[in-house]
Amino acid sequence: MRGLSAKATLTLSTLVHPRSRRTLASALASVLCAASARGSDIDEGVAFKSVALEGNPLGMLVGRYSADLEYLPFAHHALHVTPFGYYAVPGVSDQLTGFGGEIGYRWYSGTHGPEGFFAGASFVAGELEYRHNATVAGPLDASDDTSFVELGGAIDAGYQILLLGNLAVGVGAGAQYVVGTIRPHFEFENHPWHDLVYGAGLRPRALLSVGAAF
Repeated sequence: MRGLSAKATLTLSTLVHPRSRRTLASALASVLCAASARGSDIDEGVAFKSVALEGNPLGMLVGRYSADLEYLPFAHHALHVTPFGYYAVPGVSDQLTGFGGEIGYRWYSGTHGPEGFFAGASFVAGELEYRHNATVAGPLDASDDTSFVELGGAIDAGYQILLLGNLAVGVGAGAQYVVGTIRPHFEFENHPWHDLVYGAGLRPRALLSVGAAF
């Protein structure tokens, strides 16, 4: 029986040509590599996203309309650009209009694009016009139109998540400091709400962004 088994094995080996054995081995290696690659893709999750475009709905509450454009040349590091425009009505008959932008850098903890915890800094510049219309004409409250430029900087930190592959949602907080060439004449002098939201100096800021990453 032992001799018969050895003979059968020898016969099978001789039936498979050496070139065929190499072909079979190569095909098996290809299948194993493909399976390994698919498993690696699953472990790594979503593909790397190098660009993000998001809107900032929270700013619309105070008449600031803006969008964020981010570009990541490689993981963790993003160039952050935010053009913005103002069309706000701070008082009964006042109006703030103008445009500007921010440009800066943002670091992300995630490895697949603009995701995870982030921190960054940006330069802020804007050209604005504040139109004050006095409700009751008098020496203490005269109508005035003020055109001015604001320059300064901001720092922010927060967290952003990528959902369903491309949906980007971020929240955060920060502070900005800007200096204006001329101080606008608000409807109510030293009005705390106007001064906090539209005034110069050191001010807090809240972030909420929604958009797409690809």
